[in-house]
Amino acid sequence: MTMERRTYRITGLVQGVGFRPTLWRVAHALKLTGEVWNDAEGVGTILEGNVDVLDRFEEELRKTVRDEAPLARIDSVELVQTNPALGSTDFVITASRQGTAHTMVTPDAATCRACAIEMFTPGNRRWRYAFTNCTHCGPRFTITRSIPYDRPMTSMASFAMCSDCRHEYDDPADRRFHAQPNACPVCGPQLRLIDTKGSLIDCNDPVVAAAKMIKEGKIVAVKGLGGFHLAVDAHNANAVFRLRQRKAREAKPLAVMTTNAASARLWGDFNDIEIELLNSPARPIVLARKTERCRNAFIHVADDLNEIGLMTAYTPVHLLLFHALAGLPSDPRWLDAASEDALVMTSANPSGEPLVIHTKEACERLNGIADAILTHDREIVCRCDDSVVRVVDGAA
Repeated sequence: MTMERRTYRITGLVQGVGFRPTLWRVAHALKLTGEVWNDAEGVGTILEGNVDVLDRFEEELRKTVRDEAPLARIDSVELVQTNPALGSTDFVITASRQGTAHTMVTPDAATCRACAIEMFTPGNRRWRYAFTNCTHCGPRFTITRSIPYDRPMTSMASFAMCSDCRHEYDDPADRRFHAQPNACPVCGPQLRLIDTKGSLIDCNDPVVAAAKMIKEGKIVAVKGLGGFHLAVDAHNANAVFRLRQRKAREAKPLAVMTTNAASARLWGDFNDIEIELLNSPARPIVLARKTERCRNAFIHVADDLNEIGLMTAYTPVHLLLFHALAGLPSDPRWLDAASEDALVMTSANPSGEPLVIHTKEACERLNGIADAILTHDREIVCRCDDSVVRVVDGAA
């Protein structure tokens, strides 16, 4: 039995997506020893073991990443060096290393199923927590200042993890292992509802109060991942008209957000490819043919057009708003139910101006447009607006 020690360089979307714990699991399954680390070029790993097993490593890694790390993408696995075995006895994940940046920052990803269920399961420690995430979902690009992608390089640096979050973060078998935005109500960012002068609006729950204002026809600015949205009830023609007037957006169509794909299908006639896009981690606005129900329900949203832009709730804050609109159900099965609740969600900026990303900026630039601002204390580092896609001849 011939033993070797090999060094590999792996590039692609391999930071902040659960890649290192996935590689850790592969190494343990193959009984290989060594280490894996992040650096500015991507991921490096040293593997020691039987040559025949080492020869299977890349195939096993690619298969496991494909099955278990949905946000990761391997572009290359390069064998950098081969040396005699040193007799290492364990495989470990080591600290990130510095260097000249060549790797990519992973895009933000919509809240995954597991996190959503935790959020809406009574008794879970993340019950209705607006910043729930794991290595399969949540912010990346919009909170990153520099790479390697580690918490000190993000806008989460100022939030020290509590002991429970730290335990998840340090456990390679946990899906929150090295999830850089990992947080909970004890240690993480918090929501607040303010007016456009920056004063707190007195309420027991900022999300419930914001949802109530929206149902009353008010315009609420909502801080999301890459910027603020202006949200109004899509069924309230007067509210939508008032939004157009205040934003000086007279004619361009507005996008509508729903709870899930089943709800979106009430308003758009989607084919299978469009549904796949609607449910993808990017959660883009998907252009679809209007249903008859849509034509009768949404006035001033996309008048005189046969299509409407629809997206589904893709952040915990969005999900919390729809949860409040649904009456705060205590069973997470509401996440899958078709609902008529629908919100116009348009970028929060006067027409022709850059997207608003800071709370102080929102108070200044949205004064006279928004009636209230649902904001939080996690900084948006990079602006990022919603993508819009159309399927033509079977391709987006």
